[in-house]
Amino acid sequence: MNSTITTLRWLHFALFGLALWFFGNLYEEVILLPNWLAASLSVLQAYNRYYSVVIQYHYYVPVTQVAVVVLVALCFTSNPARQTDPSNLRRAALWGTLGLVLTALIVINLNLRLFVGELTLSETEAHRLGLIWMVGNGIRLFCVGMSFRYALSVRDRLRT
Repeated sequence: MNSTITTLRWLHFALFGLALWFFGNLYEEVILLPNWLAASLSVLQAYNRYYSVVIQYHYYVPVTQVAVVVLVALCFTSNPARQTDPSNLRRAALWGTLGLVLTALIVINLNLRLFVGELTLSETEAHRLGLIWMVGNGIRLFCVGMSFRYALSVRDRLRT
C-alpha cells in the first residue's frame, strides 16, 4: 500500500480523535459548566449520580489519547507527513501532548474528587472547583484546538 495513503489514514484517525475530544469538551464548557456554576452542589450531585452509572471513559478517553500517540509516533517514524511538514507535525504532537498532560491534572485533581464516590463538598467549595475546572477546560480546549489545526495543516500539505 502507498505510504502516503497509510499516513493519511493515520492522520484522519488522529483528526477524528482530536475533533471528538475538542467538541466533547466544548459541550462541557458551554452547556454543562454554566449549570454547575448556577447551582453548584445540586447540579454536581446529579452529575455524580449520572457518572456513577454511565462511564464514558471506556470509549471516549482511549480514542483521544491514541490520537495524540499517533501524532507523536508520526514525528518519530519515517513517513510522508514527517518529510512534507515536520514542523507542523511536531506542533500538533506537542499541543496534543500538552492537552493530555492537562487532562491528567484535571482528572487527578478534580474529576476523581467530584465524580467518583460520595460527594462531600460545601456549596462554596463546589463552586470554587467548578471555576477551576472551567479555566482548566478552557486551556485544554485551546491546546486540543491548536493540535487539530496543525494536524489538519499537515494533512492538507500531504494531500497536495
